[in-house]
Amino acid sequence: MRGEVEFDRIAPVYDETRSPPTSEELLALTVILSGCRRLLDAGVGTGRFAVPLHERSFEVVGVDLSREMMRRARAKGIERLVRADLRRLPLADGSVDAAFMAHVLQLLEDPRPVLVELGRVARRRVVVLLPEWFERHPDAEQRARIDRYRAIAAELGYPMPERPPRYRHSLEELSTIAPPREVRVVTRPVPPGETPEERIARWANLMRGRADVPPEVHEQIVRRLQSERSGEPAREPRPRVARFVVWEAGDLRSAGAVSAGRIRS
Repeated sequence: MRGEVEFDRIAPVYDETRSPPTSEELLALTVILSGCRRLLDAGVGTGRFAVPLHERSFEVVGVDLSREMMRRARAKGIERLVRADLRRLPLADGSVDAAFMAHVLQLLEDPRPVLVELGRVARRRVVVLLPEWFERHPDAEQRARIDRYRAIAAELGYPMPERPPRYRHSLEELSTIAPPREVRVVTRPVPPGETPEERIARWANLMRGRADVPPEVHEQIVRRLQSERSGEPAREPRPRVARFVVWEAGDLRSAGAVSAGRIRS
């Protein structure tokens, strides 16, 4: 697992630059986890999902590598936190009713070992949130914006470190590990329309944690980006879709046993 240093760095601005889960997403997840009480939040971060699930009477155990992210989760009331690699969880077999994972897949070059490990510690279900953008091709426009932000930051005397690679795992790919029992699709409300300047400012906020630049330098970069992109047409808002991919834990344990058998043979 990579990204510990990166997430320690972005922890102070993580919550203010990410949208919280919607009521529709939380309702879907609560229904999926019906009959489960003890829940592992794998990659708990600052507790964006753990906190509202705890408020809905789930007994949440959070696992993460980033101390700074977990420190913020603890401050919000998530007390059972473990620092560990998701590929080697210090939890007994079947020690939780279900395991949930959101916003971690993009860090995994190979998701199989983590999914199998979640299947080992979960007694009933494993649920993974697959965001809409996992199913899309990389956005060339966004890549150009990232490159331009980096170039301006370097020009102003703040070169940014290379970001660890991100991976896109499709539903089809995940299904080859073990066929899911359910895929529940949740549509977020359509956001209000944005001007190009608002869109750049919102996107640039996501760069704040990655870029080790003072706030005034960040604002200077945003103003330059907005100036360079002025005159662009407004973009029509579109609904955002999230998919909750649901496995029976035993199916993932079986997938792990098959993989181990292939290695031994």
